[in-house]
Amino acid sequence: MNAEILIAVIIYEIVTIMGVGLFLSVRSKRVTAKDSFALAGRGLNTTHVAITLAFTMLGAAHIWGTTENAYGIGGMAVWFGIACAVMLVVITQCTGPWIRKIGTPTVPDMLGKLYGGKMRLLIACVMAPLVFGILCLETQAIAVTFVALTGWDFVAGAIVGGIFGTLYVLLAGMKEVAWLNIINVIVIYASMIIALIALFYYLPQGWEGVEADLVDSGNGWMTSIFGNGDIIVGFAIPTILCCTLFQGISQMGLQTAIAAKDAKTVKKSIWLATPINGMFCVIPALIGMAAFVMDTKGLLTPDGSVIGALFASPMLIVQLLPPWIVTLLLAGFLGAVLSTFAMTSLCPATIFAHDLYGGLFKPNATEKEKTLVMRIVIVIVGAIAVMMCNFQPQIVASINWIFTWAFPMFVMAVIGLFWKRSVPAAFITMFAAWVGNMVWTTFGLQAYLGAETVHGAYIAIIISLLVGIVLTAILPGKKGLFREMREEKDPAAKPSESLG
Repeated sequence: MNAEILIAVIIYEIVTIMGVGLFLSVRSKRVTAKDSFALAGRGLNTTHVAITLAFTMLGAAHIWGTTENAYGIGGMAVWFGIACAVMLVVITQCTGPWIRKIGTPTVPDMLGKLYGGKMRLLIACVMAPLVFGILCLETQAIAVTFVALTGWDFVAGAIVGGIFGTLYVLLAGMKEVAWLNIINVIVIYASMIIALIALFYYLPQGWEGVEADLVDSGNGWMTSIFGNGDIIVGFAIPTILCCTLFQGISQMGLQTAIAAKDAKTVKKSIWLATPINGMFCVIPALIGMAAFVMDTKGLLTPDGSVIGALFASPMLIVQLLPPWIVTLLLAGFLGAVLSTFAMTSLCPATIFAHDLYGGLFKPNATEKEKTLVMRIVIVIVGAIAVMMCNFQPQIVASINWIFTWAFPMFVMAVIGLFWKRSVPAAFITMFAAWVGNMVWTTFGLQAYLGAETVHGAYIAIIISLLVGIVLTAILPGKKGLFREMREEKDPAAKPSESLG
C-alpha cells in the first residue's frame, strides 16, 4: 500500500466533492427553480452540457473496462470509444434535442406521451433497473481503483468509493455533477497524456517493445483496430449499436440534454462532447496491451504469477510510474468513475421521483418532496450497488448486454415521434424484443446454434425493427407526436387523410 498516493487522492476527492457540493447547496437555498436538483433548473449552458455528457458517459467501460478488454483483444478495444462518439452524435443531434423540445423530465414520461400511462409505468420499471445495472459495474470499477491504490479488500474499496460517489451528487444534484465534471475532465486528460509519455521511459522496452512482443508471440493482430474480422462482427458493430441505441434513449444518456437551456444548446455541445469522450479509449487500450505483455511474461508479480485482465493494468500503473503521476492518474480515473456512479444513481432516482412517486403515488408532490425522495433513492441504490459489487462480470460485455434492452424503446420512440403511435404495436414490440434477446443470450440458444459471434444486439434490433414497423403499419393509431405538434402550430399543414 502506498500511503502517500492514497492520502493525496482522498484529499483531492474530499476537497473537490465537498467544496463544490457545499457551495452549490448553499447557493441553491437562495436561488430556487423547478427541477433544480435533478435537472439543474433546466439551465445548463453549452460547456456544462458538453462536458457532463462526455464525462458522465466516461466511466467503468472507458477506463478499466477498456484496459480489461485490450488485455484480450488489443487495439480493437478502441471500438468502444468509436461507438461512444457515434452515440454522442445521435444524442446531441437527434434524441437530445427531441426530448428537450418536448419538455418532459424523463424518458418514461416521453414514451408515456407517445403510448399512454401504462407505457410510462412499464418503461420506468424497466429503465431504472437497467441504469442500476450500470451503477453496479461502476461500483466494481471504483473498487478496482481503490484496490490498486491501497491493496484493500475489494468490498472495502467499493464501500469507500460508494460513499464518495454518493456525495458526488447528493448535496446539489445535477449542478454539482456538472461543475465537478469540468474540474475532473482537466485532471484526467492531463494525467492520461503525462502517463502515456512516461510509459515510453518506464516500460522495460518502451512501446516498441510491447509491439514486438505481441508480434513475436503470434498476437500481432492485437496492434490493429481491424485485426480480427470475428471481433469486428462480434464486438465492434454490436458495441456501436448498443451504445447508440441505449444511451440515445436512456435516462442516463438524455438527462443532461433535458437539463440544457434549450435544444439548440444540446446541438452545439457536439463539438466538445464527442472528442472528449470518443478519443479517451485510446490510452487505456494501450495500457491494457502493455499490461497483457508484462503480465503474461510474469513481470507484474514477485513470483511471476499471472494477475489477469481486470487487475493487470492497475498494477502496471502503480508499479511502473512515479508516485506523483500515479496520484494524478488515479485521481482522474476515480473522478471519472465517480461521475458516472453519480449519474447512474441520479437517473433511477429521477425516474422514481417523477414517474412512480410523482406520477403514480402523489401527482401533486412538491419540488421539495421530490428532491427528498431522490436523495433517499440515491443513497439506497448506491448502498445496494456496493453490496452487489463482489459479483464481477466482464465490464464491457455486461454493459453491452444491458444496453440491448433499450433497442425497442429507441425504435418505438422514433416511430411514435415521426410516424404513428400504435399502443398495441409498441407493447408487443417491447416484449418481443426483450423475450427474443433473453432466449438468445441467456437460455443457451446462441451457444446451441454455434453462433457465438451473432451478438444479442443483432437479434434485438432485427426484432425491434420488424415487429415495430409491421405492427405499426397494420394496427390503428394516432399521428406521430411531432406531426401532431406541427399541425397544431400550423393548421394549414394538416393533411386530409387519416391514419388507419
